[in-house]
Amino acid sequence: MSSSMFLRRALRSAVAPAAALAATSSAVRSDFSSPIGCEQKYVGRFSGTEKMSVTADTAVSNAAVSSTEGKSAGRWSILSERIEGVAKELFLLIGAQDPYLNQVASAEGPIMQAIRKKMDSTDWDGLSEKKETMFAYGSEMSTDTIEAQFVKMMTFMKSPKRVLEVGMFAGYGAAAIIEALPQDGKLVSLDLDPFLKNWVEDVTSQFPEGKKLTIKVGPALDSIKTLPADEKFDLVFVDANKSEYKAYVQTLLDRDLLTKDAMLLVDNTLYCGYPYLPGQYDTQPKRRGFGDALIEFNEWVATHPELMSVIIPLRDGVTLVKRR
Repeated sequence: MSSSMFLRRALRSAVAPAAALAATSSAVRSDFSSPIGCEQKYVGRFSGTEKMSVTADTAVSNAAVSSTEGKSAGRWSILSERIEGVAKELFLLIGAQDPYLNQVASAEGPIMQAIRKKMDSTDWDGLSEKKETMFAYGSEMSTDTIEAQFVKMMTFMKSPKRVLEVGMFAGYGAAAIIEALPQDGKLVSLDLDPFLKNWVEDVTSQFPEGKKLTIKVGPALDSIKTLPADEKFDLVFVDANKSEYKAYVQTLLDRDLLTKDAMLLVDNTLYCGYPYLPGQYDTQPKRRGFGDALIEFNEWVATHPELMSVIIPLRDGVTLVKRR
């Protein structure tokens, strides 16, 4: 075989996988142009996604760090040690970020702390087994501590008089908002489960700021349709049924429930990476319906003539949306 023929074959072998990946990525992106019509219903916790306990997680992390001690991506070493060093650097670069962020964050107030402690000590599985809750819940479903403090800071910056929260769960995000609201500010939180209304109010009623919170029970989309048209919102936090995100925002626009300069914070818009990962890397097929819905939602917002938006890669992705 001539050297030129060998080179051509080698190039074809190298380019083929890249072309296939590009074609797959293009196919994923092409979904943006056609409506998906996803109507996946909220199911609570997805089986198999429960986060590991803090103790177990710490043990695993410590074992991974100690087992690669002395291994470095930069030192002169054999291939296997270099690979371990690269993996360790990536692990520490990513895995140590959240602990550091939590270490230096200082915006969590007393209501947030009370909600978090009660949430972490609640036997969610037991409540589900006894049919006291509508769905199987877990503390991992709550707004993250860093994201909640981000929402709190955004509330301080916006200084809104009226805020709408679409999807409340255990109220950690709601607690962040009411702690930042001005004295005359009001928060309306929507949630499907009546158990959660009582659960949250048992905590918030112990604080003066709890009077700023009103919880409406029922399907969020139905609740939005019944909100008084003359009571507009300056800030909206959306974190409910992912397949209804587009309907939530469209209904708010159709009913003119937003003030002129209203800001929307929409959670989970980078949902598990689905919006930008090729389909062959899908290892959580139960989540695909919500992933497809968010692909459609992101494209709808990005191309909407009345809206401007930007996605912040915080946790599972948070989109900031505002009218033009």
